[in-house]
Amino acid sequence: MNTKTVLQIEGVEAAQLFGKIDGLCSEVANLKTQIEDKKQPTDYLNRKQVAKMFGVSLVTVHDWTRKGILKAYKLANRVYFKRAEVENALTEVAATKRGYHG
Repeated sequence: MNTKTVLQIEGVEAAQLFGKIDGLCSEVANLKTQIEDKKQPTDYLNRKQVAKMFGVSLVTVHDWTRKGILKAYKLANRVYFKRAEVENALTEVAATKRGYHG
């Protein structure tokens, strides 16, 4: 059985309706990307890897963690950092060194 449904919308121009549909498609695509990003396993770095990444000593990494510049995650007696958070901190430190604060 083949039935057709007719939908009638009054008071809205076709361009407005298509604009809203495009906006919804964009939002759905953004949500899909966010969900896919969350499915990715988190990449963790140890203190030595972070120190090498920044070109600083382990003492500096510890100091930055104490000051809240880097967020550490402890597992047993080991300390790890999320790669994405370290990369964000790296760009913030670089921006600060260049004098950019916004």
